[in-house]
Amino acid sequence: MSAMNGQRVLAVILLIIAFLTLAASRAFPFLDDISGAAETALVVAGAACALGGVWLWLRGTASSSE
Repeated sequence: MSAMNGQRVLAVILLIIAFLTLAASRAFPFLDDISGAAETALVVAGAACALGGVWLWLRGTASSSE
């Protein structure tokens, strides 16, 4: 039971990081000064965090039904 809660907490943290990085890549004007490769790396990191968070969240749900 506590392993599932730990996964859920980590999933929420990853989803928050993903939201912040993806929002920062679009909303903040100071990011216009960084190179295209750095901005791409920021977006890829945000997408990876989002996918990892969703995977952890769904993995916790699937293992709890067994």
